[in-house]
Amino acid sequence: MNTQQLLCFVCVADRLNFTKAAEELFLSPPTVTHHIQTLEAELGTALLIRNSKMVRLTEAGRGFYNDAKEILAKIEIAQKKLHDAAHTAVRLFHIGCTSSTELQYLKPPLRALGQRYPGFNPIVHLQDYFSLKNMFEAEQLDVMLCTRNMIRKLPGCEFHPVAEALLYAVLPADSPLAQKGELHYADLQDQRILTLHPKMVPFEGGGRLRDWIIDHGLNHMDIHCESDRSGILLAECGYGVALFPEFYTQELPDTLVRRPFEPGGGTLTFGVACRKQGKDDYVKEFLAAFPLQKA
Repeated sequence: MNTQQLLCFVCVADRLNFTKAAEELFLSPPTVTHHIQTLEAELGTALLIRNSKMVRLTEAGRGFYNDAKEILAKIEIAQKKLHDAAHTAVRLFHIGCTSSTELQYLKPPLRALGQRYPGFNPIVHLQDYFSLKNMFEAEQLDVMLCTRNMIRKLPGCEFHPVAEALLYAVLPADSPLAQKGELHYADLQDQRILTLHPKMVPFEGGGRLRDWIIDHGLNHMDIHCESDRSGILLAECGYGVALFPEFYTQELPDTLVRRPFEPGGGTLTFGVACRKQGKDDYVKEFLAAFPLQKA
């Protein structure tokens, strides 16, 4: 397996067209076909189904696609590190996030470090929690935006709180429930619930909310959303009531409203995680640029 094979596969998978992929890679279509065929032979499985009318990924191809992109990304990072090795002022700074909504919190520290260090080079990894956890444990991340519960079992990790977030119910503005100032379990008993997939905000340990969501899902067609934006979209289109942490509900379309859900049931603590040992000046200044609460 080599880089050219992976590039050809990813490009064809993105375009679903061998000719367009070949043009983008400045190769001939037969060359692209040859690289993919040799890759399939090495893996022992077909990655693409193709005929004169269409190209599509096999089940194995869909699974391998993300792996191939991750391998190429790591190769690119490694090449950049080697290229910049002679320039000591260059600092690759890896930041992990689970949602594009969290990116707003990065503005103050990124501006501050960019102005102070011309060689500061941030790389934002937008991944699910479990991928970020693995990257953090492998020391591939400098900092990670997360909730306190997400990292409480990670060894050698320290957490810097940024905000306490209530749980909010997001629903259409014309819903009868929108007339209420706050919502409770009984209010949503007959509603379909939209929640974030555990890979976004995993439940740690027990708790009434987790147990209620599990029990509710046994009797309703509740939906685990792959992202906060997709959940907001589904709520707007009438597919149910979204139960999201506060920081995912701050920018809603005019057709939606948010109401506190079980406001006495506790909060999620959102913040920045980093390693206890080995924090350099970049990590320290990154943390200092956040409006951190006292732990």
